Amino acid sequence: MDGSDDRHGTDGTAPMDGRDRGDVVDAMDGAGGMDGAGDSDRNCGSDRTGGMDDGAIAGAVRGVVAMEASREVLAARVTALRTATSAAELADRDRCGAAMAEADARILLESIEVLDRLGMTSAAMACSYVAREEGLLPAP
Repeated sequence: MDGSDDRHGTDGTAPMDGRDRGDVVDAMDGAGGMDGAGDSDRNCGSDRTGGMDDGAIAGAVRGVVAMEASREVLAARVTALRTATSAAELADRDRCGAAMAEADARILLESIEVLDRLGMTSAAMACSYVAREEGLLPAP
């Protein structure tokens, strides 16, 4: 990803129902759940999201999306420098690679927190397992 707005998911992350990603996140800002239909059965409600309202949920998701976008810029730079030969290019590739690894760790740890706040305990536990395997969290 080059940092441009990829709302239609050419990276393969668009919703499958014809909406673009912006519609999904924007719908979270409304009073209703993901479908904007108000308090329907599909709206999780604050009791299942740790007391988070729709604005807080959207903010949390947008935070992770922004982190992912920054990481993708670094990944593109590392890929572009894959065949680097000069000392300066190699140093830049190593610097970007290290920053990308740090971004991966931040994204994983933030995802654990966000998933837990959203009440998605199993997903948070799975991410925690990966974080422990990566040495980012201590063993339980």
